[in-house]
Amino acid sequence: MRKSIVFIFLALLTSAPALAAEAVYGTWLRHGGNSEKLEFYDCDGQLCARGVIPLPDGSPPPVVLRHAKKTAPNQWKGDLFNPENGKTYFGTITLDTPNQLTLSGCLIAFLCQSETWTRVAKAPAPAPAPVKGAH
Repeated sequence: MRKSIVFIFLALLTSAPALAAEAVYGTWLRHGGNSEKLEFYDCDGQLCARGVIPLPDGSPPPVVLRHAKKTAPNQWKGDLFNPENGKTYFGTITLDTPNQLTLSGCLIAFLCQSETWTRVAKAPAPAPAPVKGAH
C-alpha cells in the first residue's frame, strides 16, 4: 500500500505541467500606473516583443525584445531595445506565474533594473445573436 502511494505521488509530481513557452505569448501591461503594453510572440522559435500602441509620430510600435533564447524553464535572454534613448540592453524575461512576468534589463552585469508585467485579460467573446423567430 505504501509503495503505491509513493508511486502515485511521484507520477503526479512528474506529470505536473510546467508553464509552456506559449504561456508567455500575448499582451502584457507594465506595472506602475502607465498604460504601456507589450505583445510577446514567437519569432523563428525564439521570443520577441513589440509595443502595442503606435509611437507619437504615427510610426508603428518598435520591436523591443529581439530573438530571446530560452535559457531555463520559463526564462529567456535576449536584447532589449529602448526606443526612448535608442540603446540596446541585455535582458532577461522570467514567466513567474501564468499572469505575471518579470522583465530585467542590464547596462552591465551589476547595473540592472527589473519590472513586473501583468497579462492583459482577453476580451470575452461576444454573445451569439438571437435567432429570429425563436421564442
